[in-house]
Amino acid sequence: MQVGIDSYSYHRRYGEFRPNEDPLPDPWVREAAPVLEHARSVGADVVFLETCYLPAPEHIDAGLARAAEPVGVGLSWGHPWPAGQYHGLDGGRSPAAEVDLAAWIDAAARLGNPTLRITANSPASRGDEPAGDLIARLVRPMQRAADRAAASGLSLALENHGDMRARDILELLDRADRPNLGVCLDNVNLIRVGDDMLEGTAALARHTLLVQLKDHLPGDPTMLGGPVSTALGEGVAPIDEVIEILDRNGFNGPVCVELASLGSGPVDELAMIERSMHWLRTHIPVAAG
Repeated sequence: MQVGIDSYSYHRRYGEFRPNEDPLPDPWVREAAPVLEHARSVGADVVFLETCYLPAPEHIDAGLARAAEPVGVGLSWGHPWPAGQYHGLDGGRSPAAEVDLAAWIDAAARLGNPTLRITANSPASRGDEPAGDLIARLVRPMQRAADRAAASGLSLALENHGDMRARDILELLDRADRPNLGVCLDNVNLIRVGDDMLEGTAALARHTLLVQLKDHLPGDPTMLGGPVSTALGEGVAPIDEVIEILDRNGFNGPVCVELASLGSGPVDELAMIERSMHWLRTHIPVAAG
């Protein structure tokens, strides 16, 4: 397994604030440089850059990958920030979202990382629509996106984005029936929608291409924004068992630190990322070996 960071961990630094988070002065501009600098300083193997914090896709080229060396660079598409951006594929309702994804598929191909994280919706866009209706509408957009990605040698990792349960994602993958379509596993998003974390991990493990690993403080996981994140190994999530399940199912891709809701009061997300990276280095199978 590779040790990495998803740049959503830096969302406050870019000026995005979740419920109850304190704003920071002087947010970063929408470019990758500060994330790459921090990722290099903590010895990350790879960093996945949220596209909402980057310039437009036509400005992304192989120069970004060269600037990141020796850290590998992938992209995470589909987070609905800033206001007006697409909620992933908008539940299959938006041809414009498909066009945007196609542009980011092309950008990902120029970077050279074989995996692009995508989302189908967000909790806000999902609403209370029956899962069967949502899945039926998403099949063709997912197939079109997977076919475009395959033409560039890419795989798409669909995140359980707080919008669908594990069983719904499995049904969508089965109906879309594309070999380059897999899962980006977010362990905390499993419990946000009512799945058991370990059972959901086991259900999705054999399809998993990428992991966004979170730990969290005690609290209601269905609360707005999800439970409060903490450094890996400092919360209540059974993350050792999550890693064990993935390893047992043959997963050997990137495991990325991701911080989501940070709660109120002073928070040093850079230090939390650094402690999380140390936890990963001493707990994932490649580190132990």
